[in-house]
Amino acid sequence: MMNQNNNDNKILNYYLYGTVLTRYGLASLNHGMRQGNKTLLQKVYWYGKIHSLVSSSAIRWALRFYLQKKAYSINRVWDEDEHINRLTSEDFDPEQFLDDDIFGFALLESAETEGDASTTKKRKKQTKLSTPNQRMGALGMNMAVSLTPYDGTLKLGAKSGREKDSTSLHFTEYHATRYQYYFGINATHLKDPSRILPLIDGIMELPKVGGNSNIFNYPFCPDSFIFQWTSHFASYISYCFEACDGHGKGKQVKLTKDFIGEVECGQINPDDLWIGGSIVEELQQLENFKQSNLSKAHLNRNRNELIEALKAVIKRDLELEKSQ
Repeated sequence: MMNQNNNDNKILNYYLYGTVLTRYGLASLNHGMRQGNKTLLQKVYWYGKIHSLVSSSAIRWALRFYLQKKAYSINRVWDEDEHINRLTSEDFDPEQFLDDDIFGFALLESAETEGDASTTKKRKKQTKLSTPNQRMGALGMNMAVSLTPYDGTLKLGAKSGREKDSTSLHFTEYHATRYQYYFGINATHLKDPSRILPLIDGIMELPKVGGNSNIFNYPFCPDSFIFQWTSHFASYISYCFEACDGHGKGKQVKLTKDFIGEVECGQINPDDLWIGGSIVEELQQLENFKQSNLSKAHLNRNRNELIEALKAVIKRDLELEKSQ
């Protein structure tokens, strides 16, 4: 496979940016956070209102677990019986392990050195030196934010059995909504650039995210998405979905005016854009759509077909076929 360290600048730096919109569902118990007898959703202020969120670390965990289930070489392997991560090797190796390459790692090793030679033999000083062993991953992942504000909905539950205490009644926050999250992949930072392909597959087939004891099973596979395959370092496509009427369900989702304006003014090259899912049907109903720059983007209601076409372009640009 092609190695970034050996490409001798023969190819450009390429980046895949994306905003993914999930399907509509019920979210609860993200990371099992509790306050007294209440199980909490994580929340954030977004455009002046409280929205629920799913952490970026939870999404990254789900992607790593996907790669593990697909039998790729993974260093941090999740033990489903013990519910802990087990290291395949304490010597992190981005050449060998996909997760060390994609997600990065940071490890501080202690090294002991004997004292200065000028000291007497009776007294030797030992000094601990911190030697950094780290790698910034090729994937940058931001948190997922609910498309609609959290309305404070709670579910009441009761502890089974005769013995009761102050926690016998418990409440669970839940949110009926969609989520959108933003990511960026530096393809040419990967030790093996072809690893971007299973990473894209993982985003398209993302299993449940977050949760505690398998209770949380929110569907994070995309309903719609906007990807940008580009050689530009910066992107303008983050969090570009919004709810039409505050519910964010079905056909009540649209693209933000800011995003559409960036495309129409030429700031974003429409040929770099890959727009898939149900949002395509909404775009095609916009007034003067056929005369707009958005119509020049790669559009397909069928997400799988669009992703296969995108991967073909990625293979061409990264010269993956030649490197095999």
